[in-house]
Amino acid sequence: MHMPISPILAQARYASTSSLYNFPFPKNSHPTPHQIFHLPIGASQQDIKTRYYDLVREHHPDSPFCRDVTPEVRHSRFRAITAAYDTLRGRGIDPYHAEIELRRRAQRAREVYERRAESAGKSTAQGREWTASADDRWKDWVLISIGIMSLGAGLGPALLWPAHNAGWKTHINAAANLAQARRDAREFGEERRREISRRVQEHKQSQKQVDIHSEHT
Repeated sequence: MHMPISPILAQARYASTSSLYNFPFPKNSHPTPHQIFHLPIGASQQDIKTRYYDLVREHHPDSPFCRDVTPEVRHSRFRAITAAYDTLRGRGIDPYHAEIELRRRAQRAREVYERRAESAGKSTAQGREWTASADDRWKDWVLISIGIMSLGAGLGPALLWPAHNAGWKTHINAAANLAQARRDAREFGEERRREISRRVQEHKQSQKQVDIHSEHT
């Protein structure tokens, strides 16, 4: 039986976890995009874009900052942040176009990453080392992660089914091998018992002949 949590304890827990966030998610049920982004009305596009990366860093479902909430809440908040970002950037929130835009971002991020990796390889070969700021690397990671999550949602079942079949076949093969080993063990045991019985009979027969020979002598 679960005991109810007192309001004071709940408030203390919320304070201890919300203190981890620089930009906590609003507590009201229907926050506006500006409330979610902690920005005033009229904020510049650059401020909106910068704050978006800050929010993703703290509220992405895989971020260590939001492990105090359930996975459902994490995904719900992240969807709200993405929708608010689209609204503040002047884009609609049509799911189809949002998905297309996410894939375009992932494609652009991948191209940028490949160009930088190629440039880094050339610089290393020439004795120069390419460096990127931590913020740039984080932004690239965020965009690539969003694209991978979108593709994984569609391709996940197709990828998991072959793995399930392979695991099932492995299980069947292992069970068949175990059954064969048990049959071999039984056959070997029966053969051993027959051999022992034969030797006992031979010993008895030999002993009987010795006894008969002793009686005649």
